[in-house]
Amino acid sequence: MRGRPTPFVVLTSPRTGSAWLVDTLNDHPAIAAYPELFLPEATGMPDYASSDVPYFHGFLERVRPFPGRGRRLRLFGYLGSLYAGRAGVGAVGFKLMYGQVHANPGLLPYFALRRVRVLHLIRANLFRAVLSYDVAKSTGVFHARRGDALPSTILRLDPADLIERLEQREEAVTLARRWVERYRLPYLEVSYEGMCDRREETLSRILRFLGVEPSEDRLDSAFARINSVPLSELIENLYDVRGVLAGTRFEWMLEAAERGSMRTVAAGVTDPDAASLAEPTRRVSK
Repeated sequence: MRGRPTPFVVLTSPRTGSAWLVDTLNDHPAIAAYPELFLPEATGMPDYASSDVPYFHGFLERVRPFPGRGRRLRLFGYLGSLYAGRAGVGAVGFKLMYGQVHANPGLLPYFALRRVRVLHLIRANLFRAVLSYDVAKSTGVFHARRGDALPSTILRLDPADLIERLEQREEAVTLARRWVERYRLPYLEVSYEGMCDRREETLSRILRFLGVEPSEDRLDSAFARINSVPLSELIENLYDVRGVLAGTRFEWMLEAAERGSMRTVAAGVTDPDAASLAEPTRRVSK
């Protein structure tokens, strides 16, 4: 095992399956994977995956600043401690949302300095991501663990701002790719759909990118993928949604979501997006 672990970050946005991925990677004996360490206002320790490092906000509250030294220096010290070598660990990383990059401008320069590997997790079906967010907000359940009782809900989407919401998510993904190009970071992009539909293949690609050997046991997570009902039962104004997306570049996303829902009902599949179209994996050489 190397003396210094591979530093990595899971760069993503909400409702991409990132908690599930981080928890799954943390199940590997040679990987320490942490949740959103830069979660705003969070204190204490994370409640899933690796949990022996405090949230950055809580760390700042406890650290007495040195005269003449600011937040960026403390940020570098925090990340240096996080990525430090530890016995038996070949890769160390954490989940980072796009908005947290904006809120902590020292992150990208540090990643460039340390050659931190960027695992970019996207959800190709942006409509599904928007829908998943609205369901979570409506039910109050953002992460479901096995055995959790999940409340049902019926949504009424606002057709007037649906296209704008999809465009904003699209633009955020494009901007994240530009960050990586600008700072010339080692990069692997994978999709939520690929994780569902080609799980073992995608995980193997991720492990090779992180420089660790495959686990002898199947990697697993405590999080469960939330079952879905047909869109006709979930979205009250589905006819209006179809109308606003018709003829746009987002139309296929609704069609794929409807096909996935029908397959879920017919076959008892636990993840409706397993059958969705996925954007091909993108890779930039190390």
